[in-house]
Amino acid sequence: MYQGDEILSVNHIFKVFGNNPDMAMEMLRNGADKHEIFSKTGHVVGVFDASFSVKRGEIFVIMGLSGSGKSTMVRLFNRLIEPTSGSIHLNGKEITGLSDKALLDVRRKEMGMVFQSFALMPHMSVLENTAFGLEIAGVPEAERHSRAREALSQVGLAGHEHSYPHQLSGGMQQRVGLARALANDPTILLMDEAFSALDPLIRSEMQGELMRLQA
Repeated sequence: MYQGDEILSVNHIFKVFGNNPDMAMEMLRNGADKHEIFSKTGHVVGVFDASFSVKRGEIFVIMGLSGSGKSTMVRLFNRLIEPTSGSIHLNGKEITGLSDKALLDVRRKEMGMVFQSFALMPHMSVLENTAFGLEIAGVPEAERHSRAREALSQVGLAGHEHSYPHQLSGGMQQRVGLARALANDPTILLMDEAFSALDPLIRSEMQGELMRLQA
């Protein structure tokens, strides 16, 4: 149930990969574990009965071994991967039942995501990369550039607006990715191992930057 101080609520989420997830779900209900399901059906249980909530303003970390379903769980939040069963609420709105159009609107206005890959457009300037999401959303040029400049200033890249990705260090490129997400002013910011490709010194710097932005 949604509570007023919760921004995200995950309730009994399952994700089964395979052609017949209903069969695998029935086996789970009958007590089979993921190893038995895989050996008998070839289906993979990516997420098993996940339930938790995230409070507004909270930094929430999902930890686990490689292959434990961390990235799958994050992608379930914005339905880049569709859940097999369960519900997810954002700001009290159930997103698991949204139409494609309504889901796209939520992704554009309420969720930002930063991936491990910087995913910058090499032919675009830093300013254009930062404003790209706003451009896709149809925000007028003057407004999107203003918001992009503000986001770049937040991540310490003021003055680099006209540089191109190849002119930036890895840490600076990831800052552009973070600025691009912040420019949309999302309700929630999702990060999937966003700093794992950086060297330890830059990673520590970026973690500190994130804590500063959250404060």
